[in-house]
Amino acid sequence: MGSYPDTVNLLEHLRSKSQIDCDSLDIQQLGPFVDCTSNQADSYLELLVPQRKAILERSAALGWQLRSEYPGVKYEQLAVEIAMVNLSLTITPLITGAIHVMSNPTLTSTSEIVDNAQRIASLCRQLAPNFDMSRLCIKVVATWEGLQACKRLTALGINTLATTLFTMEQAILAGEVGCIYIAPFVHELKAFFDATYDDGGPNLNLCLEAQNYYKERKCVTRVKAAGLLDAGEAKQLAGVNSMTVAPELLRTLSKTEEPKIDVTDSSIFERDTKATEQTIEVHSFMNDEKKYREAFARSYGGKGAWKTQEAIGIFCEYQIKAEALLRESNVTSTEH
Repeated sequence: MGSYPDTVNLLEHLRSKSQIDCDSLDIQQLGPFVDCTSNQADSYLELLVPQRKAILERSAALGWQLRSEYPGVKYEQLAVEIAMVNLSLTITPLITGAIHVMSNPTLTSTSEIVDNAQRIASLCRQLAPNFDMSRLCIKVVATWEGLQACKRLTALGINTLATTLFTMEQAILAGEVGCIYIAPFVHELKAFFDATYDDGGPNLNLCLEAQNYYKERKCVTRVKAAGLLDAGEAKQLAGVNSMTVAPELLRTLSKTEEPKIDVTDSSIFERDTKATEQTIEVHSFMNDEKKYREAFARSYGGKGAWKTQEAIGIFCEYQIKAEALLRESNVTSTEH
């Protein structure tokens, strides 16, 4: 009789190769996890859940109470920040690593982004005085201005992750400014909000190229792959520093058994990494805004810049929706 090949559970296999994080604020997920990542869309959708009503109302009320402490900040913006921090803090007992709270994507200047990140850190200290602040990471959009903000925040001792990242130019600058993570998007963000949209397929090699780049240069920055759509992509990324995975895909991975040899051979990180070709000229962008903008604009025939702006636009849309939700909650509560 023939013998069956050894099989592995995909989720367990991935955990043996990479750090697995939860890309959701839903606390009823398949742990254990290290980090928990979130954004404006996650927060808005979570605040619509009936079980989160108390957090919604509490955040709306506290935003109104604290508005005098943060002059020049719109009430709605402050209330959203409080809600996002509150939601993330509910996850901390269930993870061993950091909560990743995204800064306001509608802010475009470096100084605004720095102020926003510092305010999020301040709110975190106010809401949870005993919280270890080394477990807070601020997600910042990977624009020139955003990455310059990351440089300042690193100097202030605030951890940052460069998000909406689609190119090596962004990855290089993120490493130079001291981001502890980058989140290369495997797919365009629109693919997660429009089931009929075809973005042309995943860009997996960016994760490998960036990780090799950081390793060769001994950068502190690590790669956190984001925006995975299916189990096949997760298998190919086994070996990336970390990956943040959405609930539906986590459930699929947890229920899937495959031959061990097939799973291992699927990973692009198991292959000869020396064969990976650099797709751009490698040099410092730290103090050369003009060179960075020119290189970024050319990357992937201009698609990298376009994908970045598209993703930022989607997050801005949910920031606006969240602000409206908190504003309405505050009006409703004061009426009573």
